[in-house]
Amino acid sequence: MNKSAVFIDAANIELSAKSKGWRVDYKKLYDWLKSNYKIGYVGFFTARFETSEHEKFLTFLKKTGYNLVTKPLKHILDKDRHHMRKANFDVEITVGAMKRKNDFEIMVLFSGDSDFNYLIRELKTLGKKVIVVSMKYHVSKELVESSDKYIDITKIKKLVARSPQKSPSFTTGG
Repeated sequence: MNKSAVFIDAANIELSAKSKGWRVDYKKLYDWLKSNYKIGYVGFFTARFETSEHEKFLTFLKKTGYNLVTKPLKHILDKDRHHMRKANFDVEITVGAMKRKNDFEIMVLFSGDSDFNYLIRELKTLGKKVIVVSMKYHVSKELVESSDKYIDITKIKKLVARSPQKSPSFTTGG
């Protein structure tokens, strides 16, 4: 089995699952990754919400085995002066993947963001395989086409979804 590095755009995956009425159980997800890939690195990229519940969640992730990359959540006004919360990790994921390029043969990217298309193409020129995990209608056509494999996360939902009675603090980002 080839060594793999996993990069999780937490907001992208969490919002996709939530839009379909379910939440990711990150312990189950980590176990699924370990059982399907030879994991060398699992990066979890998320905004820092600065609440005690979110800090507990981040501690849980770290203990589970995730490598956390966080930054403060930005509050900005859009053109209509509506408040938006934002914390993009495209650059951090891209830089992280390129810094680790000699440590993996397979990149597993949890995101549907078309901004990662250039990264995927670059990794493939280096002989890397790229697997994109996202959700139908939440993944760009470019990512599906440029990846070596696309996994619709709803196909593994039974293996990675949280149970309805579970405490959200240990299964979600907010």
